Amino acid sequence: MKFKIYLALTVLIYVLSSCSETKKKSTHDLIQLKYDEDYTPTYYEVIEMYTKLADFYPVADLLEYGKTDIGKPLHLFVISSDGDFDAASIRKKNKRIVMINNGIHPGEPCGIDASLQFADDILRNKESLADVLVNTVICIIPVYNIGGCLDRSAWHRTGQTSPKKCGYRGNARNLDLNRDFVKMDTENAKSFAGIFHIWKPDVFLDTHTTNGSEHQYAITLITANPVVLPDVLGDFYYNKMIPDLYKKMAEGEYEMIPYVGFFKRKPEQGIANLVSPPRFSTGYVSLFNTLGFLSENHVYKKYSDRVRSAYNFIIALVEFTHENNEVIAEKRAAANEITKNQKEFALTFRLDTNEYKLINFKGYESDMEISLVTGVERFGYDTDRPFQKEIPFYDHALPENFVTSPKMYIIPQAWSEVIERMKLNKINMFRLSKDTALQLEVYYITEHENSSKAYNGHWFHNKVEYTTEQQLIKYYEGDYVILLNQESNKYIVSMLEPKAKDSFFRWNFFDPCLESREYFSSYGFEKNAKRYLQEHPEFNAEFERKRKEDKEFASNHRKQLAYIYYNSEWADKRFNRYPVGRINDDIKLPLYQCKE
Repeated sequence: MKFKIYLALTVLIYVLSSCSETKKKSTHDLIQLKYDEDYTPTYYEVIEMYTKLADFYPVADLLEYGKTDIGKPLHLFVISSDGDFDAASIRKKNKRIVMINNGIHPGEPCGIDASLQFADDILRNKESLADVLVNTVICIIPVYNIGGCLDRSAWHRTGQTSPKKCGYRGNARNLDLNRDFVKMDTENAKSFAGIFHIWKPDVFLDTHTTNGSEHQYAITLITANPVVLPDVLGDFYYNKMIPDLYKKMAEGEYEMIPYVGFFKRKPEQGIANLVSPPRFSTGYVSLFNTLGFLSENHVYKKYSDRVRSAYNFIIALVEFTHENNEVIAEKRAAANEITKNQKEFALTFRLDTNEYKLINFKGYESDMEISLVTGVERFGYDTDRPFQKEIPFYDHALPENFVTSPKMYIIPQAWSEVIERMKLNKINMFRLSKDTALQLEVYYITEHENSSKAYNGHWFHNKVEYTTEQQLIKYYEGDYVILLNQESNKYIVSMLEPKAKDSFFRWNFFDPCLESREYFSSYGFEKNAKRYLQEHPEFNAEFERKRKEDKEFASNHRKQLAYIYYNSEWADKRFNRYPVGRINDDIKLPLYQCKE
């Protein structure tokens, strides 16, 4: 084993050194990193620097994957020690893939600059960084929100003093890309899904900046709550990977703390690790058993410290992946197999406020003080009064709303937007080869509540309730059938079960089912209603009994007709019927493989 590692390192050093001799150019003046306390590179400068690195080093390449809403391609910078940039080929070599996503909010550019520095340093093998490339491939999205990065101004970030100019939070459609990973309204999200499912990263990092509180740390970390991962992977992630990353950071320049998401007024009263739904990156990648992280650098620290701490965390993450290559492969393979055979799924989660652990926290005293701007009392921190104390950290979640998955879901082809997103996420689907009537389970939406205002372009359903029925329904040649025997089962259930936190139903993709297209006229329905009562004497007797017992009902013409309409075959069966059917039995269907 030692000889193999030595041989691989020898080959790697030879490739890196020979590339310099071939190009006859010093790596030290290859790119000029242009960030400092007041400056972060523009989008064009970032792409120019990655292009220079890709042109100079044969072990690096700058790839393009689809368009973004601004019309420019989404780039992926890949560092692969043997010059292999084919994702499938790389996975066959048993290499782990680390993916870093930057600039989802371009006003938070620490990760953009840190990733550039990291790419430059690892390619020139600074401090033997390239050793990790023996078994690890690095994939960097230089800038995800290109539209926002191009909209550069000194006036975007009201709580930020440096850098002076930076990008805008929204993308070219003024959508927040950090709420779009599953609803996929943007071309950015669609192109990202293409990258993600081609490369299937083992480890994923999304870089951000926060101004949510004041404390002594330059970097904080959001992790996936381990409850969302199969135990075999969640235990490794929670008990091995996360502690090791904190230890690596503590041994370096920048100690790290969990993201200071406090649910009371002051951090010292407790901070929490909530379950991120899949609209966010960490929630999305967890659906596919990728080990996801989201770094939040602290906006009130010097910009150089924000960049440097992000840089150090990238190194810690890549080094851990390199050191645990085989274990990560083994745990993820086991988790994927469990997911493939999983039958019970939790659709929502809530924080367990009865369970917590104590962590050491370095903060600042806070109190009410008089604003120097308004002269009115306001909450603030006193940075001249630092403290260090143990505080509660709530990181235990309770799963709720369990559902047993069906054998198959069936989606009528009419719901093309949902089908498109299934395809983009590489879900294995079949199609009916002929018209077929199926006895299956359907949901009827009995209650739903919309958000009080538009949320990232949608009127999100905050509450969903339904009943179930068995019905015989006609389906047609070309309708889609999804078997629940896939490594993507969590994604399938999370998107197609209407109660799931970020389901397609909650994001309004199925809202037309909440409208009735048939109705009755108080005048026109009269004759048919009379005939129906005559032809159904038992129902007529029930109708007459209700008229006798309810005087208000008996005096209301419209209510009486409505009673007949909604309790007879006249009622619109499609009204409030969720369009996705659940097939719970093993039945043989006339199918062909969807190859699109």
